[in-house]
Amino acid sequence: MRKIIFISVLLVGIFASWHCEGFNIFRKIKIRGHVFTVEIAASPSEKEKGLGYRNSMPKDYGMLFVFENKEKYSFWMKGMRFPLDFLWIDGNRIVDITQKVPVATGDTLPVCEPRVPVDKVLELNAGVVENLGISAGDTITPLD
Repeated sequence: MRKIIFISVLLVGIFASWHCEGFNIFRKIKIRGHVFTVEIAASPSEKEKGLGYRNSMPKDYGMLFVFENKEKYSFWMKGMRFPLDFLWIDGNRIVDITQKVPVATGDTLPVCEPRVPVDKVLELNAGVVENLGISAGDTITPLD
């Protein structure tokens, strides 16, 4: 009996640590009344890879990059296979927007950065900002 309990506890621990390390964290946010599911890029490796090497991102999804310090972070389109809109965020307020950033072609590797320091960046599918009328000054509301 002790052996079964020990093995059960061990397996739960292994699966719990695997789950924490092997799967991404998703949250829901609202902008201008529209709900998005966002994948959080928090670790250095998640931030470096971003959405690179994916073929697409579902509608109403995004990737949120969270930083400890406010800076003018540069983003490149290395490995990107679809264009993006960037929302540059300070606290919970959008302070700058870069729309329809194209994928890399040939020797061209698009790079963008905000005009002011930010602590978060939200990547959305290109065209979402225009379609929803998102603008600087809008707020991001976490839902969970």
